[in-house]
Amino acid sequence: MSATAGTDKSPSRRICRVWGSAWNWRAFGERSFWNVDHRAVRMGVAVHPSFPDEAANGVLITQNVAQPGMPGMYANVQLGEASVTNPEDGAVPEEFTIIPAPNGTVQASRTRMSSLSPASPILTDAEVLALYLAADEVHGHFADLYGKSPAAFAAVIEFKYHGPERALFFKQVRPYRW
Repeated sequence: MSATAGTDKSPSRRICRVWGSAWNWRAFGERSFWNVDHRAVRMGVAVHPSFPDEAANGVLITQNVAQPGMPGMYANVQLGEASVTNPEDGAVPEEFTIIPAPNGTVQASRTRMSSLSPASPILTDAEVLALYLAADEVHGHFADLYGKSPAAFAAVIEFKYHGPERALFFKQVRPYRW
């Protein structure tokens, strides 16, 4: 398997450019302005597989930010590779809260359908359940890692349903600040 950077530049050149951006004049000036110790700077580069055949992509928050204090998780999802966070051509993602149901499953409480799929949900009920269960496991892991109770912690998860088999992948997880 070979790596590509999405351009004619080699991946190593792209990584060096990103790595070097920690020390460009703008970054140096920003740290100086905010009195950040330059010796405390750390840099990381995430390298992950590309997802050339996305069936759906989305962002999930592992707390119910639509109804604080109520159980659940909040999600935005879009068809294919259309961006959820920076949509083009006025595309609007599907928006829903995943709420635990009394029978041990979950239900999606949709507040908006995707403009690219206005007549039907992007994810099936089984996919919503799989997303919830996997995100709940990740939520617990990171709550422990950050020394927080699960109720006092939330994570933001970027996810993909990939290929014709619609396999679930988590691309990125980070703490959610509210």
